[in-house]
Amino acid sequence: MASHRASYAEIDLGAFRHNLRAIRSALAPGVKIMAVVKADAYGHGAVQCAKAALEAGVDCLGAGIISEGIELRESGIKAPIQLLTGIFPDEAGDLVKYGLATTLYTRGLAETIAKAAARQGAVAGVHLKIDTGMGRLGVSTEGFPELAGFVSRTANLRLESVFTHLSSADQNREYTQLQLTRFDSALKKMESLGMPIPLAHCANSAALLRFPESHYGMARPGLILYGALPSPGLQPDVENMLADGAELLPVMQWKTRIIQISSVPQNTPLSYGQKYVTGRDSLIATLPVGYADGLNRALSNKMAVLVRGIKAPQVGTICMDMTLIDVTDIPGVTLCDEAVIFGKQGDAVLSVDKMAELAQTVPYETLCAVGKRVPRKYLP
Repeated sequence: MASHRASYAEIDLGAFRHNLRAIRSALAPGVKIMAVVKADAYGHGAVQCAKAALEAGVDCLGAGIISEGIELRESGIKAPIQLLTGIFPDEAGDLVKYGLATTLYTRGLAETIAKAAARQGAVAGVHLKIDTGMGRLGVSTEGFPELAGFVSRTANLRLESVFTHLSSADQNREYTQLQLTRFDSALKKMESLGMPIPLAHCANSAALLRFPESHYGMARPGLILYGALPSPGLQPDVENMLADGAELLPVMQWKTRIIQISSVPQNTPLSYGQKYVTGRDSLIATLPVGYADGLNRALSNKMAVLVRGIKAPQVGTICMDMTLIDVTDIPGVTLCDEAVIFGKQGDAVLSVDKMAELAQTVPYETLCAVGKRVPRKYLP
C-alpha cells in the first residue's frame, strides 16, 4: 500500500532556522526567545520545529494545550515548555508528571496545581498572566497582586514569569501602548510589594517587529518563525527591525500534482452549483486536493496555483477532495505536472499571506488548516 500522496507540504527547516537567526538580530543581547510551536507549530510539525528551534538556541517553547506539551516531552524534548492556554483542574497531575509549566490566572487553579505537585513531591512552574486589554484570559490588573502573593507563599509553586498578550500590535499603536503602560504599572506594583519578577514577556510576532520596548526579558515569536506576517502592513517593520537587510523566509510550501486533464468546450458549467462556466474552449486540470485537506472553500474562483511557473486560475467550487484549474494558457502541460498551491516554482511565487487575504482570513488560519492527511516532507 502506498504511504504517500501526490499532495504534500514541504517544510524547510533551514528556512525556519534562518528566521530564528533573523529574529535574534532584532533583539538586544540577553533577551530570551520562546519559540511558539502551538497548533502543531502552526501546521508545520511541532516536534520537528521544536527540535530545530532548540538547535538554533531558543530558550524555551510555547505550546497551546497540555496534549501538545506531552507530545513534545514524549519526543524526548527536555527544554522548558509553557502551556499558553492554561489547563483544566483535572490536568494538573499530568502537568506536574511531565514537567510542564502552565499559564496561571486564578487562585483556584493555583491551589489545585500546588496540591498535585505536593502529591508528587515536586514543584510546578507557573506563568502569571495579566489581562491588560485582550479580554480573553488572565487575571485583572487589580486582582493580580493577591494571586502573585499566593504563588510566592506556596512551597510547591514556582513563579517562572509574569506576562500579558497584546491584542492589536499589528494594527493599533495607541491601544498597544496602553496595554504596555498597564503591564509596566503591574510590574512596578509587584516590585513595590517586594515580590521579585523572574521574567517578564509580552512581545508576540507583531510587537517584536513594531515595539522594541515590548521585548522585556523574552520575546514570543510565532507566525514570523514560519515566514508569514500577521498583517501585510508589517513588511516595512520587518525591513526596519531585522539587521543588515535580513528577511523572513517561508517555511512551508504546499504542492500537489495534476491527476486528470480534460478538453472542455465553451459554455460548460464546472463543479458543484455551476458557479463557473467556461468562457472559451478550455483545458481543465483536476488536482487531488480539496477542503478536506485544508484548501479553504471560500477561495473558489478566486485563487490560482503555479504550473510550469505560470499562474493557473482555480475554477469552479472547491470540492472535498478535488479542485479544478484552467491550464489552457500553459504550454506543454501534462498529466502529473506539479502544481504549487502556495510556495515557489521557478521564479514565480504564491504567498500564504496572499492566499489568506483572498479567503478574507489570516495566515495563521491558512497554515493551521493544512490538514493531517497532507503529509509533511522535511528539508534539513
